[in-house]
Amino acid sequence: MAGKVQSRKKSKIFHRAGAIFFCILFLFLSGCVHQNSGFTVKPEVFESVPDVIADEHTVKVILPLQGTMRVSYPWTPEDGRYWRVSVTEGLFVTGDRYIPYPPDLPVDVSGTREWMVKAISPGAQRFIGYLRPRTGSWNQEIVQQNISVLVIEGSDEIQKNGMR
Repeated sequence: MAGKVQSRKKSKIFHRAGAIFFCILFLFLSGCVHQNSGFTVKPEVFESVPDVIADEHTVKVILPLQGTMRVSYPWTPEDGRYWRVSVTEGLFVTGDRYIPYPPDLPVDVSGTREWMVKAISPGAQRFIGYLRPRTGSWNQEIVQQNISVLVIEGSDEIQKNGMR
């Protein structure tokens, strides 16, 4: 009799574990959980004017605490590569979007990928963008862009460092 009780308990545990697994699998496949869940992606953050505008030529910037920076990098999604970004803990990515160029515009890239970044803690910070190839992509070139960001508290320090 003790053997039957043990097998029933094991069976219930197995069924519960299976149900939990399928719930988690459903959440991932339905899009409720995103790979970049560390970022809060809100399109409305692009409506306000940022404190700093950065592009592929930007290497260093100074940002006030709670200030924002818009980073724009050229991108052609058709070449099989994709952008991944990372930031240090004093920065936070609040927005991410792709702006395609008009199709009749004769350019080498088909659009711009943009991120809105907010300074949440003072000190030396870093924004890093990686343009990586997908599996089977014809373009296997990897590009890395780095921006050193000095986040400063108070308007006196910002004026001292040449901003505003």
